[in-house]
Amino acid sequence: MTEKPHRFILDIRNKLCAIPVGFKYPKHLSITQRSGTVKRKYALLIGVLQIFLMNTLLGFAQEEVSIQSRAAVLMEFDYGKILWSKNPHMKTPPASITKLMTYHLAMDAVEAGKIRLEDRVTISEKAAAERGTSYNLKAGDVVSLKNLMDAMMIVSGNDAAYAIAEYVGGSAESFVEQMNGEAKRLGMKDTTFVNPNGMPTEGTENITTAWDMAILSQYLIDRYGKDLIPITSSWSFIDPERNFIKDNTNMLLKELPKVDGLKTGFTNAAGYCLSSTMKVASQGEGTSDFRLIAVVLGAQNDRQRVADSKKLLEYGALNYSKQGIIKMGDIVETYHWWNMEPLEIGLTVKEDVLVFGPKEGAIKQQEVFMFPGARLPIEKGQQLGEMVLTLYDDSKMYVELVSDRDLKRIPIGLRVLKWWWDFSGFMVTLLEHFVG
Repeated sequence: MTEKPHRFILDIRNKLCAIPVGFKYPKHLSITQRSGTVKRKYALLIGVLQIFLMNTLLGFAQEEVSIQSRAAVLMEFDYGKILWSKNPHMKTPPASITKLMTYHLAMDAVEAGKIRLEDRVTISEKAAAERGTSYNLKAGDVVSLKNLMDAMMIVSGNDAAYAIAEYVGGSAESFVEQMNGEAKRLGMKDTTFVNPNGMPTEGTENITTAWDMAILSQYLIDRYGKDLIPITSSWSFIDPERNFIKDNTNMLLKELPKVDGLKTGFTNAAGYCLSSTMKVASQGEGTSDFRLIAVVLGAQNDRQRVADSKKLLEYGALNYSKQGIIKMGDIVETYHWWNMEPLEIGLTVKEDVLVFGPKEGAIKQQEVFMFPGARLPIEKGQQLGEMVLTLYDDSKMYVELVSDRDLKRIPIGLRVLKWWWDFSGFMVTLLEHFVG
């Protein structure tokens, strides 16, 4: 039988109030891709486990936001927490938000060295014939892949998206197969693509949900944010060689200046759609900036999709924050080897710990667990236990607790004292046995 660890239930109110949080945090998130899935390495958190619940929402959240779009999701970027939703799994056409997947597959091919952004792409008759918003491409035109990508993301060029699909996939049909395979890999369970740009195709359209589009948006910012955000935050696209200039289709950029992406969409069946994102600045000492993603599908007009997206993003910025709760080096708990005061070890964290949640009540409970069986020598930085935080939505955060000092040997005097205590205790027990 495995021995259970010693357990200390800490009073969260008393404990956290004693922790100094008057400090600035560095940017903490780095992204790696392993085994085909994106995993985050939180430099400030060790061993984070999230329990995702469908529509994880605060009771008051649904009451405070009223939107008209048919479906919507508000997601926090770093942790993927859903802060607000309306019909998140309702299947509906995404229109040109489809182009987020087209961008992803093209950039994936660039990163793999299969193609380059500087490549010159010859426009086919099929690409030039695409209807709707366009880059004014004509069959036989030769355009850089970079310009095609920018035109697709900024002015929503359907012809540009089709040309990209043909160049990356060999044919649009082959590219669509890749799109569906990637959607499945990313966990977009309710998404099916039939074309690379979102236009109706022979009476059918791409199908997705607000939930799936939030997943895709999060993935793209994770993996390509440094390349993508400068594009999607541009107010216009200018190509002097083609005498082309057109404004960004995302009017939310001007309505809410902190917004820096991502993609609009419209068809008669889809209605007006928008996947938007905004970085929320640090809200004072002890907090850090964070990013929000809002997806609205099926608005009645452009004004409504902008208004709904703005409401969601402002709601998230007003009610949530990323709070510093423990600074690197702060003592979370103390442990006395052999229960002796001189042999005190402080349990601390390797790096600053941040928690995302409501500005009030982000943490429900804090627990500290000591691992049993630790033996000398103890080295500074050695893990001796862990802290488990139960957050506002009942998800768990696990933080590694380490020794704040070395304890390599015990002075002979304390060893003698320990022996004497043990011997005295044994003798007392023995006497009690015989006397009893």
